[in-house]
Amino acid sequence: MSFASACNCTVNTCTQPTNSINTTATMCHPTAYVCVYYNSQICNTNEGTTFISNNTKTFMVNKAITFTQLLELVHQKLNIEPHQHIQHLHFRCPIFESGQHYMYTCFILRHDHDVGQMFNIFYNNPTLSFVELFATICNNNNPPNNQHDSTSNLED
Repeated sequence: MSFASACNCTVNTCTQPTNSINTTATMCHPTAYVCVYYNSQICNTNEGTTFISNNTKTFMVNKAITFTQLLELVHQKLNIEPHQHIQHLHFRCPIFESGQHYMYTCFILRHDHDVGQMFNIFYNNPTLSFVELFATICNNNNPPNNQHDSTSNLED
């Protein structure tokens, strides 16, 4: 059973309020569920890249979010301590579909363009229930020693 069917949720789009004073200023953007894995590891399996963690947080994200806003939201939702920061935010990206099975790779999100591409990929794969991200969290004075240099920004 998929995440969306388990919690009876779908990718939502907002509607502009009918009783708003200034409806022309209201922007409407699709939203998606985002599942963030943290305090764990990124592994290669027969499905490609897999995030393995007992620590996850799932929440809604507006497609129009910027990279900086996404980092701030993840920081807030994960209750990251003030002396810590998100070193990298990885996107588990589907690269091949065979029936209901995907192969995945991993990209580090670095810019607004990467976030936009992430959502484009998600919306072009309707069998995906949510966006999967992995947050590399470290202390402000101690960068992580296991960098994933094989990842890169998303390309057009």
